[in-house]
Amino acid sequence: RGMAVPAGASLLVMPWLVHRHETLWEQPGHFRPERFLPDRRERIDRFAFLPFGAGPRVCIGASFAMQEGVIALAALLRHLRFDFAGVRAPRPVQKITVQPEGGLPMRVSRR
Repeated sequence: RGMAVPAGASLLVMPWLVHRHETLWEQPGHFRPERFLPDRRERIDRFAFLPFGAGPRVCIGASFAMQEGVIALAALLRHLRFDFAGVRAPRPVQKITVQPEGGLPMRVSRR
């Protein structure tokens, strides 16, 4: 806001930083999925959360991916329990997508 961008300049939007920006989110460093509950979604600025990009080139499969993700999680969590089995907390690493450094070891057991 209020910043001049020279003509022809390239800009990069880093979703990792936007998703943790202190002026956009309360407690930006905390995992708080309740932020996205239906009664709270209206409070989120359209460009504050960019899981599939934004603008004219937003991911064409975003809606399908969200539905598929919820269905897959529900099917797995109905029968299985996942517990973190690592020695230390996962450290995020930015590649094409954000990934946990060294993977995410889990202990899977039946419910």
